[in-house]
Amino acid sequence: ENQQAKADNEQATETEPATQPSDAAVPAGDEAGHTATEETDLASMFQELIETVDSELKEANPLTVLVVFALGVLIGRLLPR
Repeated sequence: ENQQAKADNEQATETEPATQPSDAAVPAGDEAGHTATEETDLASMFQELIETVDSELKEANPLTVLVVFALGVLIGRLLPR
């Protein structure tokens, strides 16, 4: 009987700490980890975009870039505010 009570106490002790910290830690850790991952992904995506635009501008014909810019200015002026 004493061994049974001891075994029940050990089992309760083993399950309680496992469920309490994981229940409390998972949402907080998941939210913080998820947010950090999103920020890292966003930063890496932004860096990749900048690098792509930079390489495209270096490879593009300067006259084409100038014409596209001029068309953008012209269309911007023609649009109503």
